[in-house]
Amino acid sequence: MRRFLLPLVIIVPLSCALAAGTNPAGPGAAAQSVAPPGGGQGAIKVTITTGGGLFGPPKERYQVGQRVPVVVSMTNNGSEPVYVCDSSTLYQDRPRLSKDGRELPYLDVQKTMMETAERDGTCENLDEPLNTTEQRLLQPGETAVVDWFILSEGKTPMGDMAWYESLRPGRYELSTRRRLGCCDGPWAESDKISFQVTQ
Repeated sequence: MRRFLLPLVIIVPLSCALAAGTNPAGPGAAAQSVAPPGGGQGAIKVTITTGGGLFGPPKERYQVGQRVPVVVSMTNNGSEPVYVCDSSTLYQDRPRLSKDGRELPYLDVQKTMMETAERDGTCENLDEPLNTTEQRLLQPGETAVVDWFILSEGKTPMGDMAWYESLRPGRYELSTRRRLGCCDGPWAESDKISFQVTQ
């Protein structure tokens, strides 16, 4: 539910700031673990799938015009329980999608919203009643689905905060950086996956 409230919080200031921005810093391709905030001795591993979770089984094949969801899981590889946060894809995810070795740009509106949020500290200034953040406790050795985002909307718009325009036929490679805190803090790089889009 919070995913649909968030655009309302951002759209108003965004309407005053529809200038194109700079390209966000992209992560490296190698997967790595990052010590989580809060002093846990363990490390968090981030993995992604296209599909999965509430979207049914993971998929590696989509057709042109289909919605492409990405599910984010985290594993606590440490010896202590660790809290991770889920606030919004805008604050916590930085996907990196490439086709034929070429990195694809974010949608202009997503790029502008991201830059506006970073500049204005939108995440830190959200009101508590909006219930836009959720802490999740990961026990040692536990793997859990913690979030999802929409890579590309389908032919029928559903009001998603998609990162990319509709995907054309071809083979794609995807990874993401995931922020471990709600609004700031260290990032963890996910594994790299691939999927196919067909006509």
